[in-house]
Order: sequence, then C-alpha cells, then structure tokens
Amino acid sequence: MNMMLRQCLYLAASALCVPLLMGANNGKKESVATGPTKSVASTVTNSSAAGIVGRTTGSVATSPSSSMATRPTPSMASRTTGSLASGATSSMTGSRIKSGLATGATGSIASLVTSSVTSTWAVLSPYAEELAKIIGFDRQVLILVKEITHERIGRLVGFDADGYQIIAPGIVVSVPEEKTDSILALLRRKLQPHHYMAFMAEMNAGIKTEKIGVLKGTDQYDILRIMHTNGNEYDISNQDVIDWLKDWETSAPFDIVGADSDWVEIKFKTLPADLKAFAQEVYDICPDAVDQGPGSVDGLVKEIRKTKHLFLWWD
Repeated sequence: MNMMLRQCLYLAASALCVPLLMGANNGKKESVATGPTKSVASTVTNSSAAGIVGRTTGSVATSPSSSMATRPTPSMASRTTGSLASGATSSMTGSRIKSGLATGATGSIASLVTSSVTSTWAVLSPYAEELAKIIGFDRQVLILVKEITHERIGRLVGFDADGYQIIAPGIVVSVPEEKTDSILALLRRKLQPHHYMAFMAEMNAGIKTEKIGVLKGTDQYDILRIMHTNGNEYDISNQDVIDWLKDWETSAPFDIVGADSDWVEIKFKTLPADLKAFAQEVYDICPDAVDQGPGSVDGLVKEIRKTKHLFLWWD
C-alpha cells in the first residue's frame, strides 16, 4: 500500500514538473530571441545619447555603434557652418587645422579665409612689373601705390642742368586735383616705413589733374636733384636752392612735399623762430613768392603761420 502510494505521488509530481520544465526552456528561448533585439535597439538608442554626450563632454565612445554615430558629427558641422571653433563639436576639426592636417572642405574654408586677408585687388600691368625691375623698386610698393591711387603707374620724368627732360629712377601717377592733398598725405605716410618718398611732381590747374612722384630713398634733397629745381632766370642754381633749404632746415625742420624744375614746396614741422626775418630772406631769394603771392612780407608771414607751408617758384 505504501509502495503504491509512493508510485502515485511520483507520477503526479512528474506530471507537474514537465510543464514547469517546458516553461523554463521556453523562457530561455525567449531570452535568446529577444536579447539581440533589445541589444540592437538599446545600441541604436544609446548611440544618439553617446553621440550627444561625446560631443558635449568629449568622452570616448565605447561601442562601435556610438563611435560611428559621433565621428561624422564634427566634420558635418564644420562643412555646413564653416566654423573653426564652435565648442567641443569642432575641437577636433580646429586641432586638425592648427596642425595642418585638415585637407577637406574645412581646410578649404580656412585657406579661403586666410587668402582673403592677404590678397589684394590691385594687379600690376606688365609695363609696371617691368618698370619695377628696371628701376629697382619693390613691386609691393607699386601695388601699394596702385591700391591708394587707383591710377595707372608711369615712369617719372626729371630734368637735367640744361632743362631737358630725362628718364628718372622713379614712378609717377596722375590724380584728380581735388584729391591730391589727401592722396599725397596717405602715400607719404604709407611709403615712409618702406624708405620711399612721395612728392608732388607736377601741378596742372588747367586740366584738373596733378602728378605725384615716388622715389626710393630717404634723402629728401634727392627730389630737388632729380627734378633739378632751380631759378636760372635769377642766376639761382639747383645747388643754391639745396644749400638754402638745408640751412633753413637746421633751425626750422620741414618736409619737402613737392618740386618741379622751377618750384619747390615745403611743410614746416617747426616754424622759424623769427618768422619776419625768415620771410624777408625768402623775398630776397625768391621775389615771386611774395609779389605773385600774398603781396607783402607781412602777408607771407601770416600765410606761413596759418598754413605751415612755403611755396617757392621762379618763372
């Protein structure tokens, strides 16, 4: 009896265990079936999050999926916006540009920005290029002159002792009369650091254009030598003019701002101490500066004090 009861209980227990075991096996199959699906989904989902976190914090992606998702982001942002430094997103691109490794679109943008800063619109003509070589001028100086004046560059003409025109080692540009003063002042300021001198070389009130010359060097008396400024009708030589001006400059410094064969213009940095005596001396060597100008020595004094300029001419 006891044996039969035990057998019945064993059979009953076996019948109950089979479904339970089948359920357990089904659970394992479900886990195997659903595991990769959840893993892929979570990877895809996490890849976006990882990309955001990686872009924000600069952390390194730990899965192939997130790495692939975040790598295109900086380059895409850089190609779209052209930004060289826009936070952590473009830090990789920025470092590549700094190290000279950027060769894609970002590098093209960087080179375009750089070239736009250094490039210039001014283009020298073949004649100007050849002229620079002949007279030994820095071509960058010619480009500077071109940019400021917007005018054609020509060869400067000077004079010899007999009054004949000669080809001078300089350049010349024609400018509108109303812009002469401002252009000349700008040229003198820009060219001085390069050791070039700009000066008024020709005045033409009748045709409303004037000429500005440029010479290489820092000796302003070369302007008078090349233009051979003189007062031959008054037996005043080119050397006389140079000697008088050099003497005046020792007590009253000035700049020679213009000269031609028969006139010279200076601009005082410091006015002569005895302006009346100076004006009288000017009248003695250049009567036209008074007679064809202010009309009297006192008038010349007032004019010099007001303008700080002195214009001498002999005709």
